[in-house]
Amino acid sequence: MYEREPLPYYGGLVSFFRAPGVEVEEITEGMAVVAGVPIDNAIVYVRQGTRFGPRAIREWSMMARERYETTKDKTQFDIVTEKGLRLKDTPNIVDFGDFNTSSTDLTYTTKSVIDGMGEVVKRGAFVLVLGGDHYVAYPSFEGFAKGMAERKDSLRLGYIHLDSHTDFNDELGNAGGRYNHGTCVRRISENSLVSWKNMAWVGLNKGLTSDQLRLRRKHGLKMTTERDIRERGIQQVMQEAMDVAADGTDAVYVSVDIDIVAGRDSPGSGVTETKGISGRDFLTAMEMLRDYDKLGALDLCEVAPNWDPGMLTVMLSTEGVVKVLEPYLFDQVEFTE
Repeated sequence: MYEREPLPYYGGLVSFFRAPGVEVEEITEGMAVVAGVPIDNAIVYVRQGTRFGPRAIREWSMMARERYETTKDKTQFDIVTEKGLRLKDTPNIVDFGDFNTSSTDLTYTTKSVIDGMGEVVKRGAFVLVLGGDHYVAYPSFEGFAKGMAERKDSLRLGYIHLDSHTDFNDELGNAGGRYNHGTCVRRISENSLVSWKNMAWVGLNKGLTSDQLRLRRKHGLKMTTERDIRERGIQQVMQEAMDVAADGTDAVYVSVDIDIVAGRDSPGSGVTETKGISGRDFLTAMEMLRDYDKLGALDLCEVAPNWDPGMLTVMLSTEGVVKVLEPYLFDQVEFTE
């Protein structure tokens, strides 16, 4: 009888962390569900290629699993803390594949992602969305809100945006109108289930338009910068953002643009920034989100592997996503002689 054994990361079918694929009717309460939105047709400026991000992260995540499967006890210990993680016999995670998308029809993609997210979320799953360009955050949030509203009356949501850019433009004129990767947060802010007082930005290092500055001052928007992180530390800045988003809300949606990380650590993004945060601070932020009890869904966007020498951005993004999903993948263990 032929029996399958663990394969090297480059072999076998591609899914996130080798999780089984599912259809929506198989999703149950408490699962973690990974879904992709492989688009870059909502990019107005700079580089195409983020449509390849979801597949690249899935492929690299299989190496993350291999590191555990090839040890005798499926366990790895942190070299600093000596705390151990043991791969669960059956990780509580599934791969939904990609939501339906169109390479030319953004309206179609938007509706598809909203409907798909809504169906998954209303079943009680935690959803991690792999972009795609950062426009993905808008339909993903809308779908999250739609699904949560079916589960709870009088729902209130918070939102955290980790990015070098605010993505808070109302429109980009002839370049891209109201629906693109630079307007996604403004569109999210128009949802009646989220209040501006429960929105927070982390890691900004690019300029504001006069419209954005006016709104920031008028509404006291929580916009923290890369400089804040350098001066006060990522842990304090993230805690402030999480407190803002959680204040009086039932759940928080988090959106991550990998260009929050400086190009030296993350060269393969749609927009590479020289003044971003360090890869180390990024991973600390993801660890904090792992333990954030109001985290309801998260997306990670703008990974462009065709611009990523050495796969540095793919590796960093995958490590960050695995940290968020750690409770679904591993059991914590102590070292015993």
